[in-house]
Amino acid sequence: MHSTILKILLPTVLLGGLILSGCTQKDTAVGSGLAPGLNDLYPQEKIIYPEATAFYQVLSTTGTSPYLYLGKAQGYSSDALVRFSPDSSVLPDSFAVDSLKVRLFLDSVVTTGTEPLPVAVHFVNRAQEWTEIGATWNTLDSLELDGSFTTFEIAATLPEDSSYSFALPDSILEAWEWVGNGDKTLHFNNGLLLMAQGDGDHLVRLRSSEHAGISKRPQLEMYLTIFDSTDSLGATAVDTMLVLYATADAFLAQDSTELDTSYLYLGNGAAYRSLFRFDLEDAFDTFGTGLHRAELVLHADTTHPLKFDQITSAFYLTMEDTSWLVDPAAAPIAPNNFPVFAPYDAENGVLTLTMTAQVADWIAEPETNLGFLVRSSNENHNISRAVFYGTEADSSLRPYLRVVYLENEP
Repeated sequence: MHSTILKILLPTVLLGGLILSGCTQKDTAVGSGLAPGLNDLYPQEKIIYPEATAFYQVLSTTGTSPYLYLGKAQGYSSDALVRFSPDSSVLPDSFAVDSLKVRLFLDSVVTTGTEPLPVAVHFVNRAQEWTEIGATWNTLDSLELDGSFTTFEIAATLPEDSSYSFALPDSILEAWEWVGNGDKTLHFNNGLLLMAQGDGDHLVRLRSSEHAGISKRPQLEMYLTIFDSTDSLGATAVDTMLVLYATADAFLAQDSTELDTSYLYLGNGAAYRSLFRFDLEDAFDTFGTGLHRAELVLHADTTHPLKFDQITSAFYLTMEDTSWLVDPAAAPIAPNNFPVFAPYDAENGVLTLTMTAQVADWIAEPETNLGFLVRSSNENHNISRAVFYGTEADSSLRPYLRVVYLENEP
């Protein structure tokens, strides 16, 4: 029987549209709510719109998430890696394997399917080592699959705390245990790849090895015959059924959605980042501008069909140069950034990032104003896509920099 070799190589990023626009602004008096500055001048408010914006997609490391995603929804697709590492410390001295079973636990159904979701299970080949930190489709450049050794189904309708299991070959436990001991070098343990099958939308979220509920993490159930009844692990007698929890896992998300380039995006999993530059050089008089506050305000389109799940917070990073105007994804981020997290107001669909010190620096030294990047604060947590209005939207919805300041006269 001939096996099918599947070579998986995907592009690193999806580039979004770069939008250049004239930098416009409007001034209003803040009023008497704030104390006047020098010469009894009251603070002014200036709204400045960006002169350039862009977005791009990057496949994010997902090994630290408490979840594993399997399936498809709204252009997303996700598979998962799981590895177990049995060694002599968890196994008796003399035993025979009766059966092995991997069990996975449901966390939630993200998108309900009309049919059961079939999942194919593959052994990861010996050439493809992976770690949770950095595991994306792009890093699995030598993943060659000889076809699945088993499949299982996730039902279309699921009760809470559902679990799913599939059998492993009995011989694999000894091979994996040898790897853990270092006794045999011809064997390998690069884990299992779970690949969702089917064409329809059906996405589920399983609990990962980082989930707070330890008993519901991915587990290897080992059913053994013990030859020596005096075998024990320390003071604990060896049972004929042992449970070993996964030592590493990660979900591998991709997003093939065609995005509307008149919007901007932030997201997790297959993460989106947005970039901005505001022209401040002629926005303020050269003498004695005193800033009370400067903040970036982004309005989300919470009813947009491309919105998916939720981000929780974000932060900004300044750019090292302006090459992002040509190639957003390849442009370098400046060193020595100190991110300050800003919560996303999901109820009102508003993200507000305080940038007072940064804007003050840009006003004082215009040559350092090279633009900045905004990203979700937890790109590894889940699969989500937030849709924000771009520069073509109504002035009340497009991104803007709000600056409250004093222009002190000589």
